[in-house]
Amino acid sequence: MVITGLVTLALAVAVGLVVGVTATQWLALGVGGSLVLWVGGAISGQVLMARLLDGGDGRRVLDYLRLLMWIIPRFYVPLGLVALGCGLGLVVQAGASFGSPVVAVPLGLYLVTAVAGSAVSAPGYLRLMTFASTHGPDHPDVRRRLLRLAWLNRVELGLVVGAGFVLLASAM
Repeated sequence: MVITGLVTLALAVAVGLVVGVTATQWLALGVGGSLVLWVGGAISGQVLMARLLDGGDGRRVLDYLRLLMWIIPRFYVPLGLVALGCGLGLVVQAGASFGSPVVAVPLGLYLVTAVAGSAVSAPGYLRLMTFASTHGPDHPDVRRRLLRLAWLNRVELGLVVGAGFVLLASAM
């Protein structure tokens, strides 16, 4: 997966150099591309989680959570960092103020989701999986805790989508 990503990046850079893509265009592509992948993955994850919760099979839900706990730090966290880095690069290159709403709002929303994910969601899911391994995946408290965490993730997703809309509105 890493090799495929690096080869794709190298090809994109080569094509960009040939056609004369500017630094601003690269940074905008970095923000847009990473946000599309990040938000698309988050929406897909929420849809799958809702379907699994409706199914009522605690074991399948916990298996899905284990997969999420593997993919999030390896894929979605780096995508968020790419969006942040490219966005900051665009701000610096444009000479914009970090205090302007167009910059401060998406940055604030990103920070809220990053803190919520790393300080609340991830530890909550780890505690939930430990609790489920002791009490069983179909224990009522497992489902109750899982539903609470799922709603928190939906709020986080709403904040990320909100940041994306602010970025889109500022680009128009």
